[in-house]
Amino acid sequence: MVALAAGLAGPACRRIPPEPITFTDRAVVVENLTTDEWQNVEVWLNDHYRVTKSRMPPGERFSIPFSAFVAGFGQRFDAARQPIRGIEVAAAAPGGRAVKLVWGTGRRR
Repeated sequence: MVALAAGLAGPACRRIPPEPITFTDRAVVVENLTTDEWQNVEVWLNDHYRVTKSRMPPGERFSIPFSAFVAGFGQRFDAARQPIRGIEVAAAAPGGRAVKLVWGTGRRR
């Protein structure tokens, strides 16, 4: 009986790997889970709201309040009036390799 219980507990106790894009009630959180530093980081929300960051070292968590996302003509994202359909993170890794993370629909081009 004890062996059966131990066998059932094993798979359920596996650690779930962290997600690179998560949310709090007021912010988007992007985490660099790689061993590379990212340069020229752009975080896009619903295709046209954007926040930039010059660099993200490995392991860094970047928490971005929804109100910080701005569209091309200065409009701010309003989480009370607009649903979140997608997040896309674009950056450059060493050697110019592209980094692209997508949650939801991502960005249309």
